[in-house]
Amino acid sequence: MSSVAGSDDRTAAARIRDAAIALFGELGTDKATIRGVAAAAGVSPALVLHHFGSKEGLRAACDEYVVAEYRRSKQDAVESGTTDPFAALAGVEKSLSHLRYLSRAIRDGSPAASRLFDEMVAESKRVMQLSVAKGLLRPSEAPHDRAVLMVAWQFGGLVLHEHVARGMGAEPFSTELTARIARAALEVLTHGVFTDARYADAWQATDRSGDDHTAMEPNEEDRP
Repeated sequence: MSSVAGSDDRTAAARIRDAAIALFGELGTDKATIRGVAAAAGVSPALVLHHFGSKEGLRAACDEYVVAEYRRSKQDAVESGTTDPFAALAGVEKSLSHLRYLSRAIRDGSPAASRLFDEMVAESKRVMQLSVAKGLLRPSEAPHDRAVLMVAWQFGGLVLHEHVARGMGAEPFSTELTARIARAALEVLTHGVFTDARYADAWQATDRSGDDHTAMEPNEEDRP
């Protein structure tokens, strides 16, 4: 991995953070080391510890930054009428490391990844409510559940990204693959898969699921 130092006008802390995001995404936090991050950032290990205290502190800073970037990309996606914030992130070349970082964080299954998922659910719920107000999304009778499911779908695509890429015959994290995933997702999310009759049958089946939750009929405007 090449050094990001030299003529780079970012602060040392930002260079370290960005190098850590790339390295954590490539190797995972267990295998990545402070020394490796320092070498990638073109600084000393002591400076990494000076800014972040420990590898866990550095990881927490990376989590916070990547979530903030996800939040920004999602807001931009809403403003531009795009529905996929990961596609918005992937549109910026340097942000591909953020996608890899998110993929690795979820696969690691750590407490930090759990916090990351929960934060993104909360942010997705907020932005989807904004999208409903703007007329970009249909309203939901279970907005929190919808947010959880949407984030799970998005992360599922990240975790299985290499398999998806192979299945579609495209390079992982390439703009071609991003576009094809986005088009397939848009078709499913906008036009649906079931016919109206099949949708009604499937919805009624949830009433007979036998759980303790009362099934809710969709609003007429929510039907395909």
